[in-house]
Amino acid sequence: MSYMPVWYQQGRSALLLIQSVIALLLVSCSMNRRKQFYLRLITSVLAGCAVQYLVRGIYIAGSTPPAMLSHAAAALLVYITLSAITWFCYDESIWTVLLMTATGYIGQDIAGSVKTLFRQIEWVNSFSRQQGGILIVDLVCYGAVYVLMFFALRPFVRNRNDNFDNKRKAVSSVLVLLLCIGMARLTQDNPNRNQQAVIAEALGQIVIDVLVIALQYGVMEQARLAKNMETMRELVHTQRVQYEASKESAQLINEKYHDLKHLLKSFRGTVPQEQLDQLKHSIAAYERPANSGNEVLDVLLAEKIGICQQRNIVLTCSVGMTDFSFVEELDLYSLFQNALTNAINAVSALPEGSERFISLSSARDGNMLTIHMENPCEEEITFVNGLPQTKGDPDWHGFGMKSMNRIAEKYNGMLTAEQRGKMFFMDILLLAPER
Repeated sequence: MSYMPVWYQQGRSALLLIQSVIALLLVSCSMNRRKQFYLRLITSVLAGCAVQYLVRGIYIAGSTPPAMLSHAAAALLVYITLSAITWFCYDESIWTVLLMTATGYIGQDIAGSVKTLFRQIEWVNSFSRQQGGILIVDLVCYGAVYVLMFFALRPFVRNRNDNFDNKRKAVSSVLVLLLCIGMARLTQDNPNRNQQAVIAEALGQIVIDVLVIALQYGVMEQARLAKNMETMRELVHTQRVQYEASKESAQLINEKYHDLKHLLKSFRGTVPQEQLDQLKHSIAAYERPANSGNEVLDVLLAEKIGICQQRNIVLTCSVGMTDFSFVEELDLYSLFQNALTNAINAVSALPEGSERFISLSSARDGNMLTIHMENPCEEEITFVNGLPQTKGDPDWHGFGMKSMNRIAEKYNGMLTAEQRGKMFFMDILLLAPER
């Protein structure tokens, strides 16, 4: 075993706990913190370090069975303490706590194995024997690994979802972690190991730890994608039902409107003209306000124009001269339904006295169909993978925009969106199939 200062040996478990806490903080950015988080974190870490220092006597040097058992017990105590700190500081279920704690501990274990490899260099080993040298070596090795770990796992933990709160995943991660802890301590501090054995053991531990994290987050990513696909199917089904219901309602209203118009004509000469004019004015609101030449858009625009009128929003549409024939009815309905719903929600949130308007237009040039929409927007919009993360659809959590993007890709096109100042702009390109 490479020599380390006595004070470092005595505080080894406490330092191991601090290093694990740092690794945990790197992957817990999306977890819900309890009140007075930093006070809780500082006090719990200090208490945990005190516990580790007080029970340092359980650690026995050597490679005898009692020594190996003490190595595993010391490592397990660090993990249990880390779990307690996580539960004390974060307002999460026990399964999320166990899952994220396992990730933090494994990150620390990878960094420790990298340090072991680094210390096989003679001058590094000599430098680490100095009183402050070992801390500098720790800073370099753990710092480098933690930076890589932060950027590698950031896409998985940045946008929180329910995949963390999963009993089966948490239990599996903990069992694998405990197995790794036990196996890693079988030969730890064995004085009979040569340098080749130390290097092989450290490399093997790094590979195992990386595979565990990759498997853990790979399974979570597959579960997330499967859940997203199921949500998308549910959204499409809901919009299909909405479209059919809106279509039937629009047809019924149109029929009743024409019946009322004919009925008013029959009253001519028997009812005063002033009363007839009032009756005509009262039923005028039921006349189809949109005449785009496309039945799908007529149904949808009639509904959205009515909502805009109620909210004092000026909706300007210029889609009547566009040929949408190659776009399936449900796809066309979903595109305009999601776009207008998001725009109406954004404009409705504007303060009183603000200019409220939505501009929607489309054009067809050969096989290229473009749709452009713009509206004022006060709030700063968050973009995720190029798509705005809208707050106006709490039931779908941004899946409306994903649905629109999916439809654009279906027709070999694309969707682009941007916010410039207090204005939001969205453009959709669809390509008609070549004849």
